[in-house]
Amino acid sequence: MRENKRIEDYREYLHQKELSENTIQVYVRQAGLLLEYLKGRAATKKVMLEYKRRLLGQNKKITSTNLYIVAVNSYLKYAGLKECTIKTERVQRQHCLENVISMKEYQEMLSCAKASGREKYYYIIRVMVFTGIRVSEFSSLTVEVLPLGRFAVGNKGKTRDIYLPDRLVSELTEYCRTEQITSGVIFKGNRGKAIHRTSIYKMLIRLAGMAGIEKQKAHPHSFRHLFALTYMKQYADLTDLADLLGHSSLETTRIYTTTTAEEKRSRLNNLKF
Repeated sequence: MRENKRIEDYREYLHQKELSENTIQVYVRQAGLLLEYLKGRAATKKVMLEYKRRLLGQNKKITSTNLYIVAVNSYLKYAGLKECTIKTERVQRQHCLENVISMKEYQEMLSCAKASGREKYYYIIRVMVFTGIRVSEFSSLTVEVLPLGRFAVGNKGKTRDIYLPDRLVSELTEYCRTEQITSGVIFKGNRGKAIHRTSIYKMLIRLAGMAGIEKQKAHPHSFRHLFALTYMKQYADLTDLADLLGHSSLETTRIYTTTTAEEKRSRLNNLKF
């Protein structure tokens, strides 16, 4: 009971810091796992280094492990144990994108969505590709913003505008008319609230299977990558793209100026020796 109270107090503390709900979920889960590991023991520096080795031993991506470490450190600081925080692992700068869906594969998934009567997912995919939106930002896409052609989203303490091209506005307006969605969030889950990222992810995996596309290419961020790559090929404006994607640093966006891993392999295959 005492640990549950501690976790709930921590959850409230995170809410007070105005973190996003998704971030809060990750931080609270990692705090709970840490307390479960400690089993009442004091969180000393030595114990936390052991815990870090445990995290590294889970064979997760370094980026995922670092996210867990940041979450754990957040709880340690909250608990007044800043001296016990642990360092994240250094990550080599990524020089190319892996598992990015191609334009042809995107169109094949659209066809499968349409043919199978999954209109909602057809338009969700369209929105992702046309705007580069994050899945967590779909809750801000409402009927009311369609006439405006843009809407504001908050993420990681920042606010940015997401712009809706005229063609997409027309398609979404027709979709809302057909589905009799007259106000509020356009894409909802079974409980009437904004559709959850897990539901979108599962449906993308299903559509990828139907279309014969590698499932690792069907994650929501893959469509954000496709948007960014297509934008760069057409306009080559890194600063504008960073603004559209909500990146704080151009270094984050610069990955879209490089070739993908698939393109690199293709170029090597075409070398004449």
